[in-house]
Amino acid sequence: MTHGDRVYFVKMAEEHRGMRWRLQKGDPQAAFRREKALLRAFAARGASVPTILAEDDQRIVLGDHGRPMHQIIAENMNCSDVLRTAGAALTELHVLGLAHGRPSLRDLCWDGATITFIDLEAGATLDARPRHKARDLFLLLHSTMTWCPHSSEPAAEIARAYHAQGDIAVRQYLSRLARWLFWLDFLTGPVIWWHARRGKTRSEFLAFRRTRHLILNLQNADV
Repeated sequence: MTHGDRVYFVKMAEEHRGMRWRLQKGDPQAAFRREKALLRAFAARGASVPTILAEDDQRIVLGDHGRPMHQIIAENMNCSDVLRTAGAALTELHVLGLAHGRPSLRDLCWDGATITFIDLEAGATLDARPRHKARDLFLLLHSTMTWCPHSSEPAAEIARAYHAQGDIAVRQYLSRLARWLFWLDFLTGPVIWWHARRGKTRSEFLAFRRTRHLILNLQNADV
């Protein structure tokens, strides 16, 4: 919604239609209350997350923080400065001891100066360990690979920016994770083949394989 010349977003608890979604996602009201608490806790640490401008029991009002990264990349995959800023922003979040939980390009907004993290997931934590941070980085790289099916360079830009400042323990855990998940290359092979046969360009399964290989290649380049 807009008020004057400013844009605002109203967020409400999800409505799960049917028992299957409720079993998969849990109680939507509890998830909504948890996200509100996490937004406040993240902001108190100095994290770049939306500020709750107004609220009641059913909704919250958040300000506009720019365009989601997936839209920016869709228009221009050569946006190196923005990609490096995204990698550095994830590092800064982790330095604060926080983890987003499941960052994708949709969850990073860019206003021309600052990256803001939105939609804190169930995996978000205020006491992030290396495994939580490595998962964050892996999932962000995977999302970038999914949106950029013809080039690994955008994801590599994010990874290099993160590695330039990130904790060595996170890099080590990320490398171990990439090596350990080798078996998924074989498991996802038939699905990747089927997607290619159907002409599907954005395959999350293929992106997973490419993400794993990118991580290992960057590790080898550092050795």
